[in-house]
Amino acid sequence: MKYKLLAVDVDGTLLDDEHRLSENNRRAIRDIREEGVKVIPFSGRGYPALKGIIETLKLEEAVVTQNGSLVLDNTGNKILHAELISSENCTKILDYCRAHLYQPLIYQEDQASSGLKGTYLEIFEKCMGPRVDYTEDVGMCYNNTPLGKILILDEPCRVTQFREWVSAAFGGVVSADRAYDFSLELGGSDKGRALAWIGSYYHIEPGEMVAIGDGENDKSMLEYAGLSIAMQGAMEGVKQAAGKVTLSNNESGVAYAIEKYVRCKIS
Repeated sequence: MKYKLLAVDVDGTLLDDEHRLSENNRRAIRDIREEGVKVIPFSGRGYPALKGIIETLKLEEAVVTQNGSLVLDNTGNKILHAELISSENCTKILDYCRAHLYQPLIYQEDQASSGLKGTYLEIFEKCMGPRVDYTEDVGMCYNNTPLGKILILDEPCRVTQFREWVSAAFGGVVSADRAYDFSLELGGSDKGRALAWIGSYYHIEPGEMVAIGDGENDKSMLEYAGLSIAMQGAMEGVKQAAGKVTLSNNESGVAYAIEKYVRCKIS
């Protein structure tokens, strides 16, 4: 079967450790797009932090943001699909954070708000671009609307504890996936469900899809796609879920994967 769609994670996959897009990756994506493959970024980022990448790559298809909770058109102006955390569940999560001294980061429209300080805030702003509005209690600025994503940045052991609570409290209704050992991303959907929706939207079968990623939050889309490729620096569980492993993100691993595994089977 020939491939018609590439679902590609952004941080740790498409971008290097300095959050730069290599010329090799840019060229490889240009080439497969010219050959008719739809290229869809799948990211935990919100749209504003993806806009520059979309414009550089001249992407014209859908954009999957906030780990699959929100699918937008390439301009970011039209919502194509949304599976959000309900306002009731958002309130429950924020109340738990307050009681256990977590400092969640929430996205409301294009604005990020949190009580984060120090190293984790610096990591977020360096990786994701937008400045964070500081608040002593993020629950007080929450506007009681469904959210696509709530981000927890904390010590790995506390991230594990939070994830265990989410699993027990919501039974899968709220997704909770790690991008890094200090990062837990809560959402109303996940990348696998978003990829399934993308497939139905474009009438593309799973066997006609390629997915490339590195984080735990990429596993669901890797398991859904016909061809799944993990980055060399991916978590071990992610590599096990993938059919292939490419070079690292600092070695233009996306370009390498496209040339080795994808272009030989383009429709």
